[in-house]
Amino acid sequence: MSSLISTALLGTSRTAVAFEDLPADVRGAVETRDGDPAAVLLAAAVLERAYRAGGAGSTAAEVPPPAPEDSRLMLPESSSAHLLSMLAAKATLLDDWFSLAIEHNFRAPDHLVAELLSYARTSELYRENILRIVGERGQWLAARNPEWSTLIRHRDASPGPWRHGTPAERLQWLADIRRSDPALALAELAKSWETERGEYKAAFIAALSAGLSADDVPILEHALDDKRKDVRREAVNVLRRLPGSPFAERMAQRVQVWVRVEPGRIIVDVPEEIDAAARRDGIEDRPNPHTDYRSEYVRQAIAATSLTLWSTMIGEPAAVLSSITEAIWEPILHDAWSTAAVLQHNSEWAEAIFTVRGLSTDRRLLPLIPARALADLLLSGTGDANVLHPDRAAVYEALPRPWPADVTASVIAQWERVAARRADGGARANEFSRYKYAASLRLAQANFPYSAVPLLNRAAERARDIDWQQAFIKAATTIVHRKTLLEELT
Repeated sequence: MSSLISTALLGTSRTAVAFEDLPADVRGAVETRDGDPAAVLLAAAVLERAYRAGGAGSTAAEVPPPAPEDSRLMLPESSSAHLLSMLAAKATLLDDWFSLAIEHNFRAPDHLVAELLSYARTSELYRENILRIVGERGQWLAARNPEWSTLIRHRDASPGPWRHGTPAERLQWLADIRRSDPALALAELAKSWETERGEYKAAFIAALSAGLSADDVPILEHALDDKRKDVRREAVNVLRRLPGSPFAERMAQRVQVWVRVEPGRIIVDVPEEIDAAARRDGIEDRPNPHTDYRSEYVRQAIAATSLTLWSTMIGEPAAVLSSITEAIWEPILHDAWSTAAVLQHNSEWAEAIFTVRGLSTDRRLLPLIPARALADLLLSGTGDANVLHPDRAAVYEALPRPWPADVTASVIAQWERVAARRADGGARANEFSRYKYAASLRLAQANFPYSAVPLLNRAAERARDIDWQQAFIKAATTIVHRKTLLEELT
């Protein structure tokens, strides 16, 4: 603009119009104009001002290929609307809804794909289910919005995203390809391992948990010598999932030295200090307010040892659990065996520990325990020590949905007893307010079978406390609504 201003001040009759400092797009447009120099000057000024206001010149862009076809059934209009409202409310029904929608091969209508992607970007809880509902068209759209780059799931084995992507894109590629082609993902990680930045290595190692096999042992063993503690610790976490690995064998050898089996009893004798080899394998001092370092050593070693060792040393899990004679070691050993059972997906050990510990069972074991065993424990409770007691919530959450009829009837009977005590009044009446049991009411509403509706209606008819009467009616109404929403998908 400065050259145009100079020319205007001097006059076009005294100096030629110069365009050197104009943007290339503007200069190209005005240099070809003929006519009165003053008119050309004014035209150049107008074009340059418009260019500055617009921020950029016109550019050519390729029209992207159309989104791929999705032959799945489109969600009914009512179900689509209900999905959005449930996502907004974070409804407990969403798990069942997504499971049924995916089972019946439904997809989201095209006009909802962008809105669902926006929700998936900010909600990790339902992200993968949303991505399955939006399907390949959702992936097509996500690839065209940088803000949705974290929603792209790699089904193509091409290592381009791994070799040239951002750290987040590389991790996503590694996690995705580990599910479809573990060997390829491992090969790419092995190639670049020595040049990877330390702050990313731990996440890359953690991604190997998917598709884990003996082929991964060399890189995991190598990671045990990494200079970063978080990388070494993550390598230990993954290696503990391989009970047949050299790592597990080394741990088993330590356990056999530290734990002695005598007829009918287990004797634990852990050294005060451990050697460098044990520390390389991840055994470390982790002070616990209730134990000393030696307890931590044995806990970590047993958790990383194959449970088959105990079958060789003692016998069935029940026999092993009954062989502990020193009370001080019982919680330590139970915790270590629980961790090993979770890592090795050993339902036999999980059920044996559950039989011994009952409500004190590590909640990580509960999904491995048969539903009937869980239900029997819940039905063994008396009075307020049933679903109304927080200690039992984890057991109820582990039950398959819908809950068994006998458990459902027991819960409603418990509520009725509480409602009666609330109606009777007295100094402790506030302890039996329905608001004190809001958590158990929500849990039951999401898990009761439809057969609970008449039981709840009868409970409402008998209730003498108006708040509990409304609670029973609301629970029945919620279950009917849940049934309606799910039936839309069938």
